[in-house]
Amino acid sequence: MTTPETTVPRWSSGDHVLFRQLWPGGVWAAIPATIVEDSSDLVSLYIAPGTTFAGPDCSRDEHLHVAASRAWETKLYEWTGQHHLWSSLPGEAASIWTIWSAPDWTHVGWKVNPELPLKRTPLGFDTTDHVLDAVISADLTSWQLKDEDELAVAIELGLFSAAEAEQIRRETKRIATECVSSRRRLLQTWAAWRPPAGWNLPTLPQDWEVL
Repeated sequence: MTTPETTVPRWSSGDHVLFRQLWPGGVWAAIPATIVEDSSDLVSLYIAPGTTFAGPDCSRDEHLHVAASRAWETKLYEWTGQHHLWSSLPGEAASIWTIWSAPDWTHVGWKVNPELPLKRTPLGFDTTDHVLDAVISADLTSWQLKDEDELAVAIELGLFSAAEAEQIRRETKRIATECVSSRRRLLQTWAAWRPPAGWNLPTLPQDWEVL
């Protein structure tokens, strides 16, 4: 049986898509991005400084409580300060973010961002963020978990069960360990990437909230 997701064709390099983070209750964030690769081996998206995106109208300290309320307002923001390349292996419950400072393209490292495996949509890709992160040094010699306190809050608020949180933590550690060992060459390749000249900023479509 063909599911709606499988009928959505693959995108080509340079296409503009919408990356959305969802929570129960609706779209939490909607970020226009440019396709770098969309293949059976890899989905890779570039998020450029200057991009206008939609996100929750709340502070970082409030965001988990607001997400748990299942009711929030959104507003428009501008992506500033960094270039990001978000790379996901098909079926893996995380993306790896290659990060550079803007505008000088100084590479500052990587981040493992645990999330639901990407779901393909007519607009681009949907996922749900899993709160925890692992930060990887630019020289690939070390990594450390980040936001474990926020994951604990997410459990208290019922966003994840304790068992789900443990699985998130275990998978994040596994991927981070591989990033500084068996995936080193792949991450170094991503760090050497630059967008082709002539790429334009993607824009937020009018139907970005439609699920």
